[in-house]
Amino acid sequence: MSRRRSSLANHRSLIYLIVLLILVGLLIFNFFRPLPALYPTTNKITSPITVPNPLIWPTGKEAAIGAVGFGILTTNGAQTQLPIASVAKLITALTVLQKYPLSLNQLQTPVITMTNADVAIYNQYVAEQGSVVKVLPGEQISEYQVLEAMLMPSANNMADSLAIWAYGSLPSYTLAANQYIKSIGLDQTTVGADASGFLPSTTSTAHDLILLGFQALNNPVIAQIVNQTQANLPVVGVVKNVNWLLGNDGIIGIKTGNTNQAGGVYLFAASDKLSVSSPSIEIVGSIVGTTTLQDAINACLPLLNSAKTNFYLATIIKRNEIVGAYKIPWGATDPAISVNDIASPIWKGVKTPIITSLQAVYAPVSTTTTVGVVEVPGQFSSPKTSIVLQRPISIAPWWWRIIRHKL
Repeated sequence: MSRRRSSLANHRSLIYLIVLLILVGLLIFNFFRPLPALYPTTNKITSPITVPNPLIWPTGKEAAIGAVGFGILTTNGAQTQLPIASVAKLITALTVLQKYPLSLNQLQTPVITMTNADVAIYNQYVAEQGSVVKVLPGEQISEYQVLEAMLMPSANNMADSLAIWAYGSLPSYTLAANQYIKSIGLDQTTVGADASGFLPSTTSTAHDLILLGFQALNNPVIAQIVNQTQANLPVVGVVKNVNWLLGNDGIIGIKTGNTNQAGGVYLFAASDKLSVSSPSIEIVGSIVGTTTLQDAINACLPLLNSAKTNFYLATIIKRNEIVGAYKIPWGATDPAISVNDIASPIWKGVKTPIITSLQAVYAPVSTTTTVGVVEVPGQFSSPKTSIVLQRPISIAPWWWRIIRHKL
């Protein structure tokens, strides 16, 4: 009987030893197991919103205001599709540059040879009293110079000639142009039977023209041309830009238009600085359907200057502002803070998007380690600052590494 009891005791001791060894093994395994990733939470940050100043809109006409990096800010009028006259030449330029792109370092080629067909187009527009630049058979002119001719003195014949050179015929160009404008979101725009906008079949809204203006400014070649006051072309020599407000109140382009059917149309852009150190804002405005081009021009500066009053420079993020946090399993929550201020242009009455991006980290982490970025996205400057920890994250203590839980 005693032997049996002794055997049972030995068995129990062995079991206890095995359990103890397993437990010790698990604790040792836990100790050497990699520490877990520390995942962040982000704070919701909103930009200041103030009451906007009223804009001085052209009475009873369609108009819109936007800015590069902000998008379309506000519109006026019904936003129904109306003829846009020579502003259509921006669509022509952008569509042709899709097929035959230019860079500012390559402006002399390709060279286009004017033909008798191009002279016939010129004569047709002369007979219809449209705006033209004279051409001759055999004339050698670069693609860039044709763009200057159609965007500065607004030559209707050059728009049609360029479209035919690029796409073979006006119907083929029209198909390509309508596909292009849909691809860039101009859902309320239709390209008609010509490339010049002389016919009333090319229509758009003030809203869509802002989007068209963004595309034009985003193309370095077009942006350069529409900001020139004059150019030197073959045959005719010096030509002037018909956008006579160029250079006034920061205006850097873009395109005027007027026909009997369209009346006056003006798509304009202006550069505005809120402070010496702040980035320039490129404001884009459109006015459609005035009685004359002079009416559209007259309405521009009051609208532009009233729009400028709605921009101001705001400090959206302050240095050392808490923008997120990391929960530390073996300690207190550690705030994540911004390294610098973020000052950004704000349009009154509109929320400015603020994006906080924090990454997972592994201990230890010092207060000089960048753990993320907070930024105000936008094409105009996209200001941002790094994020660091308010306190360093130390390696987990031995007891936590063994039990993986707070005491």
